[in-house]
Amino acid sequence: MEFSSGVFQWISTTMREKIRRAKDYGILIGSFSVDLKGVKAKKEAIVDRLSQGVRYLLEKNKVDFIEGVGRIKSRNRIVVERNGEERIVNAKNIIIASGSRPRQLPNILADGIKIITAEDVLGLEEVPENIFIIGGGILGVEFAQIFRSLGANVTILEKRQNLLPNLDKEVGTTFRRILERNGIKIFTRVSSELASVKNDKVNLTFQADGGKVDATADKVIVTVGRIPNIEDLGLENIGVRLKDGFIEVDRRMRTNVPNIYAVGDVIGGKMFAHAALAEGLVAAENIAGLEREIEWRTIPVCIYTTPEIASVGLTEEEAANLGYKISVGKFPFMANGRALALGEREGFVKVIASKETDEILGVHIIGPDASNMISEATVAIRLECTSEELGRIIHPHPTLSETIMEAALAVFGRAIHV
Repeated sequence: MEFSSGVFQWISTTMREKIRRAKDYGILIGSFSVDLKGVKAKKEAIVDRLSQGVRYLLEKNKVDFIEGVGRIKSRNRIVVERNGEERIVNAKNIIIASGSRPRQLPNILADGIKIITAEDVLGLEEVPENIFIIGGGILGVEFAQIFRSLGANVTILEKRQNLLPNLDKEVGTTFRRILERNGIKIFTRVSSELASVKNDKVNLTFQADGGKVDATADKVIVTVGRIPNIEDLGLENIGVRLKDGFIEVDRRMRTNVPNIYAVGDVIGGKMFAHAALAEGLVAAENIAGLEREIEWRTIPVCIYTTPEIASVGLTEEEAANLGYKISVGKFPFMANGRALALGEREGFVKVIASKETDEILGVHIIGPDASNMISEATVAIRLECTSEELGRIIHPHPTLSETIMEAALAVFGRAIHV
């Protein structure tokens, strides 16, 4: 799901934006349009190729792949049902990686046609004229930008005060301005949403900023988070403990049952493919006796919008809540030569460091290629690097990565180019 939406975003929005800006570089392109069916076909081809690659790797590494519906019967036994037949699989250890599904709203139930979830979106072959998106988190803003770039009228409804409420507040505020400048309407502090389908339209009623709003849409996309797939797994047969509906694990990915592990969306937290991969590696290594622990604090967040957004570590608010006294360094992309050459002036890099030790606590990027640049910050936090150490690393010029160096130097007012 995460990868599919990222590919969809890149093809439909990022490529279109690059073509639109070509005239700024003296490259003249005639009229062009976006074929949503073509975008979907390309996305599916890429996903299918990668899926086939995973199957090949399983076979190459002699991993038995059993298709069917699995249910845990005991600590060392799984029953797999397929086409009415059952197969017993015995195991010394079990890793649960059953994933998640879109969360539903009690008053706005998805029908898969007019009121749809994020998974339904990727199957659309036509662009609706008017779209309302309920939820201003990662998927909400990604889909908002995709469909606005395709010509739809888009409105976002977010129940909290800020867009991207789990990220740095300044990043969310900056990105809201970008979306609004591109013609996307945004309502925050939304409550009491109701929706009904009539005459091929969706009638919406909600409260926003103290007032009642009535609206009509061709499609409503519900992106209000995800819930774990834990039903019918047989967890009750072995007493696996849950926390807030998710499977509870320690940093070795173990549940309260010693030989049962869980990874990915089913445990909650940062529900990303790269997080699930890291957790799966830790679980496998512990089963092999290597005694590894996950570093959840160094799992980056990436949002594939234009400009991109990426974050790792603590936000200013989180650092303050944990009792840190902090110093903050910022550097804007408009002061970076490579960004100007690319026509990417929006955004900034922010480095948050402990005022007492100068250890880097968090890095937040909104700007071009943020999803690639965040890995440098992830390494810095993992190695307990200080802002001075990061700022003194020589970065090649002209590159976008110089903004990280400058933001680190800015923690103590030493940035040169701003």
